[in-house]
Amino acid sequence: MLDDRSASIKDLGKFLSDRYLAKRLTEGEMQGIGISPSSYTASWRILTDIKHPENGKAIELIVAAKPSFPFKVPHIFTLPMLEVLKHPHVEKQGRLCIWGEDVMFDPQVITYVEHLINDSYSLVEKTVSGGLDEDFSAGMLSYWERSFTAPAKEKKATSLCNVKNLTSRRIHVAYTSTNGVIFADTKGELISWLTNIGLKPSQKILSTTLLINLSDAWKPSEYPTTLGEILEILETQSTVKNDAITSISYILRSNLTSPAFLVQTNTTNGAIITAMRCVSGIRTRGNAGQHNLPPVKIGNGFRDDRIPLRDLKIRCSQAGIRGMKVERRDPSWVLGRDSNPFLSTISGTTIGIIGLGSVGASLLPLLIKAGFSRFVLCDGESLEAANVGRHLLGINYVGTNKAEACKSYIQSNYPWVEILHTGNLDWFLDNEAIEVLTTKCDLVISATADWASDKAIEEIINNNSLSCSVVFCFTEAHAVATHCYVNKAGSFSYGSLFDNTGSLLNSCAKFERRTIKKTHFCGGIFQPYGAVELSFGHSMIVEVVTELACEGVSDSSYHVWVGSQKLLQSVDGQWNQDWVKKYGEIGDGSKILRVF
Repeated sequence: MLDDRSASIKDLGKFLSDRYLAKRLTEGEMQGIGISPSSYTASWRILTDIKHPENGKAIELIVAAKPSFPFKVPHIFTLPMLEVLKHPHVEKQGRLCIWGEDVMFDPQVITYVEHLINDSYSLVEKTVSGGLDEDFSAGMLSYWERSFTAPAKEKKATSLCNVKNLTSRRIHVAYTSTNGVIFADTKGELISWLTNIGLKPSQKILSTTLLINLSDAWKPSEYPTTLGEILEILETQSTVKNDAITSISYILRSNLTSPAFLVQTNTTNGAIITAMRCVSGIRTRGNAGQHNLPPVKIGNGFRDDRIPLRDLKIRCSQAGIRGMKVERRDPSWVLGRDSNPFLSTISGTTIGIIGLGSVGASLLPLLIKAGFSRFVLCDGESLEAANVGRHLLGINYVGTNKAEACKSYIQSNYPWVEILHTGNLDWFLDNEAIEVLTTKCDLVISATADWASDKAIEEIINNNSLSCSVVFCFTEAHAVATHCYVNKAGSFSYGSLFDNTGSLLNSCAKFERRTIKKTHFCGGIFQPYGAVELSFGHSMIVEVVTELACEGVSDSSYHVWVGSQKLLQSVDGQWNQDWVKKYGEIGDGSKILRVF
């Protein structure tokens, strides 16, 4: 393999020499122009006719091949180096950002490098003329993070704020010792997130701050460096006297020496969030450089709520600010990068799940990723070690009630999700669970595969206590088929699939022998199957539920995922001819049957 790489470098050198009269650089020459020779196997220089905008010299393209060549594209640098932040698509040391991840090439045909060099030439030609300056807006996050040096210990900030709101406004912020700075639109949302990720009160400081909305993105030369510049922006947005300075006060109320705030920019690629932090000025006046003194207050000579606006404006102009790295973790971004078409419709839907076993529990992360964020969870059993092989939860939850364990798992992994109630008894014996299911839920999923539980649902339907639709889910033996029945509100048509003891009248599969196995406990049984067989059915159920939440239901519907005929035969089963006569051929399986 090493010989093959050496041959590729040799072929590349010959190609560049023949095609561009390229000259190979020595290690000393590479060091001399600021490129680490240890990072590259070989480098070449190609002279162009493009003049450097600062010194007028002809720009050379440096083609630097990494040890992973030809499977990784060579890096292209400019010499003299184009300055970072003055020209778009220029990175550290004058390296060019040329191809996106969508560009395809055959790594074993090295002539792809010709396309790379031609694109590099075109990029340099356009960027030095200012023809690509609008790209500073589209790729602002890259340039923003290059414009400042964050302290080594500073964590990336987190934003939970809704970018659909295009107004500058007061927001809430938590300064935490373990998770850095976290921003949210409301105090309740912020506290819920902090609680779900397990932060104790002693580990955080809550305050208000400001989100500034910009209609146009800043170019790097426009990035503000003082709080006074932020005040000027707010003054242009304000129509009411003193609104701008009031907004600045939101930032300063935390009583920290370096309060933070957010800036939202609406670019051609969608909304982005950046953050800034005060680093000097207002809270250091009068005792700068001195130690063991109480923290300086905003007023510093005035009472905080009595400082004249003129003086506060002057102090803002002296207060330095710098950028912060920030990561969006709001649902719109996490669940589809602002491109989830269902999110606004289904995010407010409350789903009750009865039964959090191998079917019900595994629906949760899929439902959340689809956009659902409010749940009621009910299950009267605890997780056993033997459940882990086909359950959402792992071994560390063994012995914990399944509903409580699912709540813990969901809140720690998806902290924006709200669990309204967790019932840890058989739901029909739990009055609180019945109350929440019947009054708070827009949709109920029954995944118990327990006839007594299903009949209890029928009872509350007949009593007019449950007014929403119910989606019933269950699997057949060996999980060769997974059923999903949408029972429209006000009826119990689901019951027509079974006899009065709960036996399925028409199954997809038929077995000549008993499929249930006994356990080592008196009366104990289990049905053998694995998580893989179930996974297809989980996806089908969530697709049905999402469609139901988006479009509503006019009548009951019935979907079945049937596994492969190979799976069926491996467990000595066959397709049930009674099913085939009533609903049609199944064939090789591995498909969804829409029964009606």
